[in-house]
Amino acid sequence: MLSQLNPLLNLSVRPASDDDVFIMAELFYATRSDFYQLGLPQAAVDLILQQQYQLQQMSYKSQFPNSRDYILCCQAQVIGKLTLAINPECLHLIDLVLAPEARSKGFGSAVLDALKYDAKVEKVPIRLAVARDNPRAKALYLQQGFTLQDITETHESMQWQCGI
Repeated sequence: MLSQLNPLLNLSVRPASDDDVFIMAELFYATRSDFYQLGLPQAAVDLILQQQYQLQQMSYKSQFPNSRDYILCCQAQVIGKLTLAINPECLHLIDLVLAPEARSKGFGSAVLDALKYDAKVEKVPIRLAVARDNPRAKALYLQQGFTLQDITETHESMQWQCGI
């Protein structure tokens, strides 16, 4: 999986290990900096984010027991995380997180291009759900050829279908 990452971006991927738990949590926290602007004490925000992260991970494992985490690196520096479930009927992109400083540099597109390559080889679609309050991610998915499949109160389900 993800063997076709863009070498011009010096982007690489590796399976996450138990040693990466802290890194993955830190990526989650970095994407929720707005919580620190609520006027709550930092210790309270830290606790809320820790609990949210733990709940998210439990939810992912419950819904997608065969999912795997991957660490995205640029020149050996961690810049993101990918959670992916590989099924005979589809590739399910569960979570794609890029560190704030790694955004808008082509890394998200490079990951999606590599996933689309893998989906073409396997002759399966890619499915995902994007939070409705995340217009940047939704715009990226639409730009990458994903189409809207369903809308719930909190998420929009999308799919990319290979042309095979």
